Amino acid sequence: MNSLRSLYILMLCLSLMFMGTGCWDQVELNRASLITGMALEPGQNMKYRVTFETVNALETDPNKGGKGGTPTALYTKEGNSIAEATSRLNESLERMPLLAHIRVIIIDEKLAREGINQFMDVLQRNRYVREDVLVLVAKGYPASDFLKTVYARGQYASYKIQTQVETYRQVFGGIPRSHLYDIAQALLTEGRVLMLGAITISGDVEKSESLDAIKTVYPAAVVRTAGAAVFRGDKLIGYLSNEQTRMVMLASDYVSNTLFSLPGPGGKPTSPGAIGVQFYHMHSHMHVSMDGDKPIFKLHVEGDGKITSIDRNIKLTKIQGFNTVEQLTSDYVNEKMQETFTYVQKEFGVDVFGFGEHYYRYHFRKYKPLAKEWNTLFSRADLDVKSDFTLRRPDLKTQKIEKEGIGP
Repeated sequence: MNSLRSLYILMLCLSLMFMGTGCWDQVELNRASLITGMALEPGQNMKYRVTFETVNALETDPNKGGKGGTPTALYTKEGNSIAEATSRLNESLERMPLLAHIRVIIIDEKLAREGINQFMDVLQRNRYVREDVLVLVAKGYPASDFLKTVYARGQYASYKIQTQVETYRQVFGGIPRSHLYDIAQALLTEGRVLMLGAITISGDVEKSESLDAIKTVYPAAVVRTAGAAVFRGDKLIGYLSNEQTRMVMLASDYVSNTLFSLPGPGGKPTSPGAIGVQFYHMHSHMHVSMDGDKPIFKLHVEGDGKITSIDRNIKLTKIQGFNTVEQLTSDYVNEKMQETFTYVQKEFGVDVFGFGEHYYRYHFRKYKPLAKEWNTLFSRADLDVKSDFTLRRPDLKTQKIEKEGIGP
């Protein structure tokens, strides 16, 4: 009887013990502040100046509608490391900062030109910073300015920037994949050059800091995508435009959906007779070979699509009309790809297309002795571009609306 009673007491104690357990590092939500964005800049008194975006949950809750306050608050701290600046955040912030919800990290152009390895280690080492966080380069403006913009929908800046960049990459392809894990892969992979997404601002940033800026139909300042930031090693060396970035991403087989606007017979974007073609299911294939000490690159691009607009007299009621537009598209893509390739060779001299990575993966023994001088070889390489596009339909109409005259 005594043994049975002792067993019951032991089971009761164990039950109470398990019911009382919890996470050792738990933080109550009402005592936590979510960090949703970071901007990294050179410090004035210390090495780094870090601006943190903290979200105001009451103002961003669509069910409660907010009380008319700002969706976020910004806090800036300096430190000789990013970890130090983060640990000093509570000098101004009353709640415990949580880094697990960071969406965007924006790097100032000056820091990027000095090299990003000096501060990326703490971000990649931190267990709370996710690998899929976006890392972008601020072009032409201090990095903190991008977190100061207020948007009419009440969204905080980092959420808007993340959604904007990801959507633009899906529908147009004019910005590279720019996540935290992409940086590690690019720096560790042979024959591959690091490229990060670049963003800039149109408008007056100072006016955009106020809530009055969202009470107009035209925003005081808007964050825009600005193509790609090109690196040599871990140091920024220049930028590619949105169109040039799209060509690079297309060659690297990272574009599946995009739209080309074919110019008219004059050859200029403003020439009459333009044609719009929307493509999906796009793919590209590389081939790399050596002719002595000169690389020979071959690139084949293909895709399916439709005609979205046509401003010239091409009859789409016959197959010949489709053949004509397909050939015009191929010529346009081949020309733009060749122009981008030549520009990268002359301006940067680094293999942003990934031909070296392709050669490394498929011909390791041949690539190994060329690894250290690959970018030099890339600068004098030749590119042969071939593209094949198939237009499946002309959308809802087969020909441009034109009124035919009556009579002879």
